[in-house]
Amino acid sequence: MDFLGKKCPVCSKNFHEDDDIVVCPECGAPYHRECYKEKGKCIFTDLHKKGERWHDEDDDSSEDSPLEKCPHCGRENPKGAIVCYSCGGFLHKPAENPDDNNPDNQTWQQNPFNPFGSMPNNNQNTDQNGQNGHPFTVFIDPMGGVSPDEDFDGVTGAEMAKCVKVNTPYYMQVFSRIKTIGSSRFNFAAFLFGGGWYLYRKQYLKGTIITVIMFVLTLGQDFIAYATRDMWITLAKALQSSGIVYPTYMDYFSLMSSKFSWWEICLLLAPYILSFLSFVLMLICGFRGNRSYYKHTIMKVKKLKSEKSGDELTKTLSDNGGVNTAIAWSLIACEIIMMIAMMFV
Repeated sequence: MDFLGKKCPVCSKNFHEDDDIVVCPECGAPYHRECYKEKGKCIFTDLHKKGERWHDEDDDSSEDSPLEKCPHCGRENPKGAIVCYSCGGFLHKPAENPDDNNPDNQTWQQNPFNPFGSMPNNNQNTDQNGQNGHPFTVFIDPMGGVSPDEDFDGVTGAEMAKCVKVNTPYYMQVFSRIKTIGSSRFNFAAFLFGGGWYLYRKQYLKGTIITVIMFVLTLGQDFIAYATRDMWITLAKALQSSGIVYPTYMDYFSLMSSKFSWWEICLLLAPYILSFLSFVLMLICGFRGNRSYYKHTIMKVKKLKSEKSGDELTKTLSDNGGVNTAIAWSLIACEIIMMIAMMFV
């Protein structure tokens, strides 16, 4: 065996090519000949009793491997990864100090939102000078505290997370809430962007329908407002001639009744009605968005599981899940173009 670069267990100095090295015949521990003579025997008597062989504690053969197994699901991950790419669990958990019963003095504390690992206690995150090195360093559980093995109507939490892919901590918590207590959360992204959010989350059918409805409502408001501008000018002149400085709603309706027919009054009020309907649709998207995405994710995973399995399923979930950023940017561009066009109408 080549002991060059390893340390003598007595003097702790590295072995060099010209050193006189002796090896214990029982456990194989190497020594400088002078160090072995100084002790008079091998110092690893406990290994002799157990019949075990000596190994260099500084030599970790696992470092030669570019992959390491997850302690939770057994999946191999690239060396240096913090969480498992398959189940989302932490790959390393620092050893606890049994002599330290004060949790405030422990460098690591259990993360209540992560069932697999720990998170750093920032009060003990100090540098060599005793100063706080990274006071805001935190680890975020990509599963949002949900177990990778948790069942969602025949689909595991890990499979759901692979399909969601983006912002998994939020959606995994929401999915668990829907499954457990039947209650969801208001999705502000779905409320603000409506069909655009559905398309972004690859719910193409619902997203297309909602986007078309929103587009028709918005276009209808603008078109009717443009078509009735002469009627509003007439109404404004009538208010001015009547001497009303601060007209109320009743004043408007009174003048409308005297100046226009009932269908013209409906035409004047149509933009406000369409605006109200748009707001109602936005509220529906906000309240129903998470539930819709929950059902969509389960259906997608089940469909893919019926077609693929193993590593092929994992790759398919990753490819078909996640979000569609191209659609998001396209919708934003269309919205900007529409706003600019309306400024010149």
